[in-house]
Amino acid sequence: MDENEQVTSTDRRVAEAGGRLVELQQEQARQYRALARLRVEHLAGGALVDSIDHTERQVLALLQTRESAAGSLEREIDGTNERRRALEEARTSQAQVLDQAAESVDAAEAASQASLDANPDYQAQRERAREADRVALHAEEKANRSEQEREEKGRSYREDPLFSYLWRRHYGTPGYRAGSLARWLDGKVARLIGYADARANYSRLQEIPIRLREHASLARQQADTEFDSLKEMDNQAREADGIPPLEAVQAAEQEKLDAIDAEIAELEQTHADLLQRRQAFASGEDKSYQQAVGYLASEFQREDLRELRQEALATPLPDDDIIIGRLIDQQAEREEIGDIIQDLKDSMRQHRQRLHELESLRREFKRQRYDQSGSGFANGALVGMMLENFLKGMLNRDDLLRVLQQQRRYRPRHSDPTFGSGGFGRGTIWNGGLGRKGRGWPGSIGGRRGGGIGGMGGGGGFKTGGGF
Repeated sequence: MDENEQVTSTDRRVAEAGGRLVELQQEQARQYRALARLRVEHLAGGALVDSIDHTERQVLALLQTRESAAGSLEREIDGTNERRRALEEARTSQAQVLDQAAESVDAAEAASQASLDANPDYQAQRERAREADRVALHAEEKANRSEQEREEKGRSYREDPLFSYLWRRHYGTPGYRAGSLARWLDGKVARLIGYADARANYSRLQEIPIRLREHASLARQQADTEFDSLKEMDNQAREADGIPPLEAVQAAEQEKLDAIDAEIAELEQTHADLLQRRQAFASGEDKSYQQAVGYLASEFQREDLRELRQEALATPLPDDDIIIGRLIDQQAEREEIGDIIQDLKDSMRQHRQRLHELESLRREFKRQRYDQSGSGFANGALVGMMLENFLKGMLNRDDLLRVLQQQRRYRPRHSDPTFGSGGFGRGTIWNGGLGRKGRGWPGSIGGRRGGGIGGMGGGGGFKTGGGF
């Protein structure tokens, strides 16, 4: 029995127990009415009987209203369940259509890449882009090291107060301005610290990183130019081979799937709200139940009703004793049912918590796109065992998601995301049917470059993504 069935079953048992409590209270009212009729000559029994009759009619009307509302609620719940099953079937079908569209994109990209790979002009441009990128990276590394060296080696110059004083005054350069006395004093200081050589060294330390950074910027601009040319050749090939229209079809199918998911999510919220209302009915928290119980409870608090019971206990009449015995038995049963209801409510809270965790896991499963085309798990047996442990309460949600992430693998694609302009760390236009341009290829990819998925254990192996 799954958690939904457990919750439904527990709700039903709580509702049955709550209904029995009301029945016992109604029966208690009937016993008091019978007792009042027996002792009408001793108390104002007629008025008491009328009061009990009036209360019972009110309670019956409330319970009938409640029963009608509960029936309507159950029909709504059944309707959402049917709608949800239909949507899940539609989603499974749409996911298959999306898979086919993704495979078409992947196959077309693989064919386009093979054609480019055999093109001498493309090969030459790819080599130019790689060489320009290598030169730019090397120039940037040199500029970075030079700037770091400037910072480290220049610290001793900047921390020398005499050198810093002369440097700020531009001593030894055409920009130096000072009177005769100041010139004489500055000259003595400069000779004392060997400022001329220090200034030349510090100037070189400042200028070299600037020149290297300018060279690195020019090299990067050249690399960008060569990369853009290579990417343009990739895009032209994709256009010529009809890949963008295939991606448009895939995007349209993805939108349909997303629309179904959105409808499912909305229906799930509606369903959760209905279940919450049903729980309120089952727990006796609805307005009609509370009013019915309140009417009966207030009736039993009447002073003349307590006097009636005390009188009956004090007399030896056998009919009184029979009624009092029934009242005592009903009180004991009410206490027993109250304990059962409390236990059932505790159990219901546990099942609802488990159901909430399952729904949360299912939403996270979809959010992380574990059901994405080409997505699966390396060790199906391990994942199955961990799911079973989760369902048994032996594993929490976060630990299970960690295992799923560790075991996640992607089916090898025919196309290569790192082909051409995709191999420069700037994103890729070759998405293999996975969509979302420029996001990079997921980890653990096999295919042309990797030769298969590594780390696949036994016990199930790779399986494509699907529903959860």
